Amino acid sequence: MSAVEDAGVESRTIAEVQASTRFLLESFKSKMADLKQCGPDIRRLLRFGVNVPEAFATAREFFGSDVVGYMAIDGTDSVEQQLDLIIFYVGAFAYGGKVRFAPDGVEVGDPKAERENLSVSAAIPLSEEDAAQVFGQKRESGVEVESERLPFALMHLAEYYLAYKGVDRPDGPKLLLLDRTLAGDVAHLVWSTRDLVRSKLCVLEGISTPAGKVTAFDLELARMLMPNRELHQPAPRSQLLKFAAIMQLFDGDALNSEELISRMGADPGWRARLEDDLRKLDEQFNVFETVSPSFQLRAGVAGYWGRVLAAAMSVCHHIFNPGGGHPLRVAKDRGEVWVTADDLDFLVLVFIRALTRKAWSDRILPVGFIKDTNAFEFVKAAVPLLVNSRLMKSPRGFPNFNSDKMLLQTNSVANSDETPTPWHTAEIDAAFRTMAPVTDSALGKGEARVNGAFENVIYPERVYLKTYVQLWSSATTPSVRSHVFTFDRPVYPGFDHWDEILLFNKDGPVDGKISPVLHYERGSPLTNMCMVVLTEMGKEVIPEALGHNYPLFLADKKAKSILEETKQAYLGAVAIEMAKSDLDQQILFSRKFRDYRSQIEGKRKA
Repeated sequence: MSAVEDAGVESRTIAEVQASTRFLLESFKSKMADLKQCGPDIRRLLRFGVNVPEAFATAREFFGSDVVGYMAIDGTDSVEQQLDLIIFYVGAFAYGGKVRFAPDGVEVGDPKAERENLSVSAAIPLSEEDAAQVFGQKRESGVEVESERLPFALMHLAEYYLAYKGVDRPDGPKLLLLDRTLAGDVAHLVWSTRDLVRSKLCVLEGISTPAGKVTAFDLELARMLMPNRELHQPAPRSQLLKFAAIMQLFDGDALNSEELISRMGADPGWRARLEDDLRKLDEQFNVFETVSPSFQLRAGVAGYWGRVLAAAMSVCHHIFNPGGGHPLRVAKDRGEVWVTADDLDFLVLVFIRALTRKAWSDRILPVGFIKDTNAFEFVKAAVPLLVNSRLMKSPRGFPNFNSDKMLLQTNSVANSDETPTPWHTAEIDAAFRTMAPVTDSALGKGEARVNGAFENVIYPERVYLKTYVQLWSSATTPSVRSHVFTFDRPVYPGFDHWDEILLFNKDGPVDGKISPVLHYERGSPLTNMCMVVLTEMGKEVIPEALGHNYPLFLADKKAKSILEETKQAYLGAVAIEMAKSDLDQQILFSRKFRDYRSQIEGKRKA
């Protein structure tokens, strides 16, 4: 190509980039102008300020004390390669302190690093050959190895395992802060681990515990069942119907389908499906003593949770304290087996379930505080349902942003004078993320119709709720403000309500009723208490922590600093062992071609 042609290509590229940039800037200016118009509609979705005396009363009622411990947990991960070995590092670390509630304010004690036994870490070497078996993903062209999948799953597990260890002790904290979305993680993992359990490939299956060996049906129940009678969990509908029935059989009774429907309070139209679902369960897992005319569980099924949790604790202890063995090799009856990335996902699910159960039984408050999210169920599901149920007048069309957070963040700047901090949105059930609103003018006020967003499946309601928050803005320049974050937490009977909206979902022969949590007309005292604490924790005058969460900020810094301190040590240990080995190391130079090419090209440029 001649110099003239080169210049033509360059100028055309510059012109195209300038035109694209102008388009994006004009589009954003148009959205800002729209936000000025619909600012009052967005204000109706927000709750401003906090009530400190109410938070004091709530703390005493919920925790049973006005002084409680808190713990903030964050993790880190790293991937390095030496010849044919991939070395993964993960760690999770905690900062803790005390929160003191009073009628005139809340005092958050200085966060301090928790003692050494409340941190977990692991450095794990794998050969590329083993990596395909441990975390490879099957594709049409074969098995693909995504090196980021394993450390992400391990870090995920480290954080939840550490969180559960932290609260499962007599002097454990009552307030737990996680840099994770509880609801989002559960929703994903419930379905991504289904094939693992049903294919009987989970590492936990067959592990011996004090309560017996873990069965495949134990794992299926742990995957799907979150029992809480006060919250009417699980709701007797759709994919949850058979698990709600299993709960009714835990006492050892033999009940026919009509009796089960009555005890669950389910729609009689579900009877045929219930019989079919229970028979299929028995065909797959062999769980019933009798299936006709009555269903009766085999002895011991009701103890499933104790077995699964004990096995999960055992495997995690080995991963983070391998005692000289390989962290991802676990001994079972048939010999040692690999703990795969799919197994790690299931372990994460178990510990989220364990945390939630502990939260309900011991009045512990885990809060998932999320920095960045692309979720959009608030605008795409919650607002249309408020309009369809006539709880809210139809707003002007909101500008089309990529996420709820981007809309709320931009609005808080465009309409900063009318958006004082702290504020939070109306709280919505995490199940809203799986709902698609359907117009039905025949329904009354406070009622609306939905379909499941995918294959008409709707996530269990009344388990977790979420809200968006903004905690800080400048007193002199209101448009200067912190980011919008979101947090989710478990739903608690007596502190949350689900009587503001009734949803209908046509599922086969039944027009099912769903009562999700919605705090639009009335707020929750528990969320007000969370806002008081989070606002206080977001006041630290460090730019990257201002309006975020100082204890989580410190936990993140600790995780990263320990990674830097330890990286050279564990990589050096790997290098020493490789040098001492009598293996012909030429075998280990079979690197990927793209890595080899990059290395040669780098040397040529140098």
